[in-house]
Amino acid sequence: MSSLQCSASVSSKVSEDRSRDIRRADALLQKIRSLGGLSIQDRTYHLRSYYSCFIASELVDWLITSGEAEDRAQAVLLGQLLIDTDYIHHVVDEHNFEDAYLFFRFRQDEPPHEAMSGPSVAYMKGEQGTLISLLAKRRPLALGWSYGVFALSSKNKKIYQFKSELDSSPVQVFCLECMSVQPDAVKTSGRFSLQFYENHPQGKEKALCLAADNVDTQFMWIRALSSCGVEVLQSPEEETAQLKNATSIFEFSAVDIDKKTVSLDKYRGHVTLIVNVASQ
Repeated sequence: MSSLQCSASVSSKVSEDRSRDIRRADALLQKIRSLGGLSIQDRTYHLRSYYSCFIASELVDWLITSGEAEDRAQAVLLGQLLIDTDYIHHVVDEHNFEDAYLFFRFRQDEPPHEAMSGPSVAYMKGEQGTLISLLAKRRPLALGWSYGVFALSSKNKKIYQFKSELDSSPVQVFCLECMSVQPDAVKTSGRFSLQFYENHPQGKEKALCLAADNVDTQFMWIRALSSCGVEVLQSPEEETAQLKNATSIFEFSAVDIDKKTVSLDKYRGHVTLIVNVASQ
């Protein structure tokens, strides 16, 4: 079996598993909502109000009483299934499901003033063609790096940034239209970076710098970005190697007056005058 066939087989298996989980969670949700017995109400903790929520340990009790779970450990797994399929979430997105006095809420009970401004991580995990990784993001003004969860949606051609994998909404969204990316072939500050540029008529402008802890993750992102139509530029190391090993000018490209990249090979066989103009 080829690597491509193997990849397709794995992708199909993941999709089947996800569909099975969603069907199981949906049936469980319908039973919880139709039978009742789980107290869903406004609650207060440390002087802060949380609307239309339930207590996690009470859902554990309900799952055992209703016969959905044999014991509390199995009930916790079912509660986590509801989180993973994006049917419930912790009210401030800080916990996975636990048998404890923690407030959780069904997505359909979300109050208008707390409605999601974008897809959750759990939702994006179920979206085909989405790549999710823990990456470092360079802070402005060279103030170091900060880690976050980044999701690349090939469907929407956007990168979503989350604080953690429990987040209900992204903290920032980057559109990939008119974007290019330049990978770093060697570690920078112990990481393999991806420098994103916004392509303007006046030239390229740095927009975002992400970095992976290993070259395999960097490669997965390069491949996924390329499939989204993002132009993948040569790394600085590749550019240097090309300069050293080039045997003719026709191996290079240049940017024309319309800011479009043109291969000089199109001028092969023609008399060509190359002028180097320096200006501030």
